[in-house]
Amino acid sequence: MKITDNRYFKILITAVFWLALWQAVCVIVGRDVLIASPADTFNALIEMLQTAVFYKTIVMSFVRVACGFFIGMAVGIIAAVITCANKTIYMLLKPAINIIKSTPVASFIIIALAWMKSGQVPVFISFIATAPIVWGNVSEGIKSVDEKILEMAKIFEYSFSVKLKKIYIPSIMPFMRSAIISGAGFAWKSGVAAEVIGSPKYALGSKLYDAKVYLETSQLFAWTAVIIILSIIFEKIVIRLVNAAECKKETKNEKTCF
Repeated sequence: MKITDNRYFKILITAVFWLALWQAVCVIVGRDVLIASPADTFNALIEMLQTAVFYKTIVMSFVRVACGFFIGMAVGIIAAVITCANKTIYMLLKPAINIIKSTPVASFIIIALAWMKSGQVPVFISFIATAPIVWGNVSEGIKSVDEKILEMAKIFEYSFSVKLKKIYIPSIMPFMRSAIISGAGFAWKSGVAAEVIGSPKYALGSKLYDAKVYLETSQLFAWTAVIIILSIIFEKIVIRLVNAAECKKETKNEKTCF
């Protein structure tokens, strides 16, 4: 196997390229207050890793976003089932869903701050970001079910549980997977944005805001790197949960889960 065909070698080359470009931009700009160098960012990150506040901040932000995401996912699925079953409810709820999808996240954050404590706002915003995506995708999945298959199930008098397990869930899962992956990314970005504006205690967004206020550019870049890494980890966790759910249904076929 050629060295250039190695996956890790390609990742290394890509990382070196972007780090070199980052360093080149720092040299051209020549002002640390505007852009921190890779070395300064790395040193700031090492200093942050040595404090207990760093880990508490990560855990608190992670919990807020995860709570909002999973609540949004549950509400989105339930809303999709109800609106697909009843056209009147669909007609009543669709304008509200469209308004939520069209309204800037910042507007919801500011409104929510008038109702809730700053620590609760990221949970609410993550929920708001997730629910419409899940609702839309799951609704499409339900509508995509073949009418002929449903007619066959009616003729053979399949129970609701059998129709759910054998017909609806297999049709919905591809749409659900897409919704969950997209929703996880939106939930994370929206949740951190809510933390920036609301500035709750022990929050990644609050740390970003503080670094900007005190012109700690290296810390600003370091916290940004942490947020990006955590966003990737969060999406990986969600994907693994989806894969695990799918694999449970495929154990009879002796398929490997991961």
